[in-house]
Amino acid sequence: INLESKKKIAKLLVREYGDARTIMVDNSTTVIEAMKLLKDNREMTAISFSAQIFQELDGTNMMLVSTGGTYDERTRSFYGSLAKENVRKYNVDIALLGCKGLDMKNGISDSSEGEADLKAEMSSRASRVILLADHTKFDQTAFVNFLNWDKVDCLITDEKPDDSWVDFCSKNGICLIYE
Repeated sequence: INLESKKKIAKLLVREYGDARTIMVDNSTTVIEAMKLLKDNREMTAISFSAQIFQELDGTNMMLVSTGGTYDERTRSFYGSLAKENVRKYNVDIALLGCKGLDMKNGISDSSEGEADLKAEMSSRASRVILLADHTKFDQTAFVNFLNWDKVDCLITDEKPDDSWVDFCSKNGICLIYE
């Protein structure tokens, strides 16, 4: 769904943050598109709970680290206390996170409680939190909130959001990138 939008966001991310050395990444489809563009970066280390990331990046030049944990076949990702404990071991330059919903009042949300818990933990271990969200995620709320706006450093999207979002990001010190 919205593959061209996700590819556009991935290109914007690489242009702005492609030189990061250490990153944590979730299993969102937008993050996967970004990782495909970063896979030849020998200087990068990526930590993820996504089995799909490892499948997509088979043969990559970057260092890949798995959180391990309990496997969820439905989401093709790992979750649980082991995964969370392993995330806590690392400090990274950036966390790349996708979401199911962005709401000015309620924050950032996702549909899986296990994944939301890991995304929140990833954001606490990163110097910068970068949210990747296509235009369909704005003004949406999903099942589980995992991040408040004060934890987001940058929001990258595929098209200019309406002026209320531009103002919101400006007032909250969130770098807003779109094409």
